[in-house]
Amino acid sequence: MAEQPSQAEPPCASHDAPQRSHTLAGMLIDFCLWIGLWALLSHGQGWAFGIPLAALATFAAARLQLAWRPLRLRAFGALLVFFLRELFSGGWDVARRALHPRLPVDPGWQTFSLTTRNPRVRLLLSAMVGLLPGTLSSHFEANILHVHALDRQQDWQATVARLEQLLTDLLGEQ
Repeated sequence: MAEQPSQAEPPCASHDAPQRSHTLAGMLIDFCLWIGLWALLSHGQGWAFGIPLAALATFAAARLQLAWRPLRLRAFGALLVFFLRELFSGGWDVARRALHPRLPVDPGWQTFSLTTRNPRVRLLLSAMVGLLPGTLSSHFEANILHVHALDRQQDWQATVARLEQLLTDLLGEQ
């Protein structure tokens, strides 16, 4: 004979409560992360704007069902070392080209074939390419990233390919 659920507790109550509290806890953690980012970037100022912005970001992430995924610390270290090395060496190269009129400058739009299918990697790659001196990405469509290079003759493709691989190692492939 099957056991009937008691009248005091709805049949799904025990399954809904942990998920609901997990969602609220996740939103609280997200809010704290956004607040921390605001504090870091604003030097602890502008809270009248920062708190509502963090709440809006938290709500948008929950509404879009974006989830923080664990990062691989070893991959993060490799990405950080690569990015800092490229940032300084690329900055030095751009400064030399700007100050020395005989060094080649051959700007132009190029395309780069993306190998990753992860939309987060693609978006982050597009943003980070613009932070590296000598390159600027405008957008990606399908499997193509559109990049403006300061010198089309330089091997910028290898740098972008390495950055794509490091981001894939960090965030994983979908």
